[in-house]
Amino acid sequence: MTKRWLLGVVCILVITSGIFTWYAAKTFYNNKVFAGVAVEGVEIGGRSKEEVAQILEVWQKEHQAKSISVYYGDTFFRIDSKSIEFDFDVESTVEEVWTYGRRGSILERIKNIYAAENQGYRIPIRVKYNESKLNHLVDQWRESIERPPRNAAFSLITGGIVPQEQGRKLEVEVLRPMVLQALKKPDVSSMPMPVTPLYPAITVSDINRTGIREVLANYTTKFNPKDVNRSANIKLAANKINGHIVYPGQAFSFNEIVGPREKSYGFKEAMELVDGELVPGVGGGICQVSSTLYNAVLLADLTVVERYNHSKPLGYVALGRDATVVFGALDFRFENNTNSPIMIMAEVNGDKLVVGVCGQERLMSTVELISSDQRLIPPAVIKKQDATMYLGETKIDRQGKPGYEVTTMRIVRSQGREIKREVLSKDQYLPDNTVVKVGTQIPSFVLDR
Repeated sequence: MTKRWLLGVVCILVITSGIFTWYAAKTFYNNKVFAGVAVEGVEIGGRSKEEVAQILEVWQKEHQAKSISVYYGDTFFRIDSKSIEFDFDVESTVEEVWTYGRRGSILERIKNIYAAENQGYRIPIRVKYNESKLNHLVDQWRESIERPPRNAAFSLITGGIVPQEQGRKLEVEVLRPMVLQALKKPDVSSMPMPVTPLYPAITVSDINRTGIREVLANYTTKFNPKDVNRSANIKLAANKINGHIVYPGQAFSFNEIVGPREKSYGFKEAMELVDGELVPGVGGGICQVSSTLYNAVLLADLTVVERYNHSKPLGYVALGRDATVVFGALDFRFENNTNSPIMIMAEVNGDKLVVGVCGQERLMSTVELISSDQRLIPPAVIKKQDATMYLGETKIDRQGKPGYEVTTMRIVRSQGREIKREVLSKDQYLPDNTVVKVGTQIPSFVLDR
């Protein structure tokens, strides 16, 4: 019995050793792609490295003129391989095919060869493309497809209720690999865009349930509609706060409602005030919306919780009446200190931004905003040496502008009698310094002496 058992063990070891030796020999001496390996579903096992490269090069030529349509509803866009420099990466694909079963320890190699023979192993063809060009196209598509949801709200312009509208978002992170995959496939000529619906937070039913029907206060500022990107940012931010309902005791956060100022959220690059200088930045123009809202909130006699002034005077609101915002740093917040819900309205009409506050009952008191103790801060004179000008010569390089200190107050009256007087803020706006060039070059007649 023992001899038979030993004989059986020996036989198994011999067979196992033979199989191991056979696979090991295949690993080290085979000069063909291993059986079961496929590229894009096409079996290429048993072919040489050169043959695989030839097959891929044929595919590469066939795809050089490939184009597809991407669409959402009735909106179609065309993209071809050349527009994004799309091409097959033959070299890296061949390398991956050839090294399969030839990497790792001997046991790992045998395991991979066996798996490919029995279960198959699929290798996607590697591609290369110009990422910035694809992103540029996707950004163009997004501008055409995307639209933010719109809350139902009262219209300060028409006086009626504007119904809610559903928005939509293009899932760009899903779209990019879909486009690349479609360009690889010879039988794909079109593909739908991955679009997600966005639903408004406030509906007509919500407004009807609140009983909101009266305008408490509104304020209007002007902007330049020819500044397309800044105008788009103003409209987008206004749309985000429009129709928002704030219940008694609740605080409204501008940053929380408007969200990050990023291109992925629909904002565009425009000039904005940063550290006293106008510089390009994503979301330029949003502070006009927060400042216009600030004035409407003050006139509605609501409690301001957080507010900051800009570093320099602005053209669209009076001194002391602005509210700067920076996402994650500076916010504008106010509280509904009334006994009933209120709703924010924000509309763009031509070159005007109109922001208002609505409630259940009309405001019985009158609110006046006044500036006091205004003091002018003269600009400093900064001298800058200039070697192109002669000693003693001066020239104004940049004319400065004065800064200001101002105190802003709110006075509330009821039936002609003053019932409240409060200091809202004491703000300082920095001057723009005057820059003067001063010559340093010594005249030649002085040097000749």
